[in-house]
Amino acid sequence: MKREKHASYSSHDSCKSLSEKLSDYYGGRHRSHTKCHSQRREKDRRPQKVNISLTYFHAKDNVEAYLDWEIKVEQLFACHHISEERKVPLATLSFQGYALYWWISLVRERRIYGDPLVEYWNDLKGAIRKRHIPSYYDMELKDKLQRLR
Repeated sequence: MKREKHASYSSHDSCKSLSEKLSDYYGGRHRSHTKCHSQRREKDRRPQKVNISLTYFHAKDNVEAYLDWEIKVEQLFACHHISEERKVPLATLSFQGYALYWWISLVRERRIYGDPLVEYWNDLKGAIRKRHIPSYYDMELKDKLQRLR
């Protein structure tokens, strides 16, 4: 039975001329299939909107909390391929409380004195570390490491 159906299909198919077959191929399903692929490729080329949610940074006197925040932010930047010019604005959006007041005063101070604004992530990290990580912190960590057994 299956052979008969297949045979009748092929006999019907053989009745079509080559031009009809080509017309069916290019005018029918294949064209819409190609259109679908081209739309998909076009969609892939458009810049994607990225929804990033950073954890808040409060700048309390907890050095480990700051370092954890910094690592998480760097991981998100790397994961989402954030451009250098967007890193500082995105990171500062997560500032809350004391960190936000510190950031506003830093920007104001730099404008008043004509200093360059913080535009790069490494500069922002340096400014935060200078303000929120005590100078003795490195020595304290080294001491803890040496005491480990």
